[in-house]
Amino acid sequence: MSSSQTISVKDLAELLQLSPRTIHNRISAQSKAIEAGENPESYQIQRLAPPSIKLGKSRLFIRETVEQWLARFEGVKM
Repeated sequence: MSSSQTISVKDLAELLQLSPRTIHNRISAQSKAIEAGENPESYQIQRLAPPSIKLGKSRLFIRETVEQWLARFEGVKM
């Protein structure tokens, strides 16, 4: 997977006009909700942040997945 196919937390934050800390907070909230038994397919859980992968200390988002996530939640107040 080349770097042009992935987006970093910093890049996603810039794209969404949020801080990187907010992105991390949303990912954490997603994880906690799922661990608490929430359905990972629920609208409320999925709208927090796009699916991501963690490699070591870095979290990456696949560009195509981010684009699909943005299209799904277009017009929704994040």
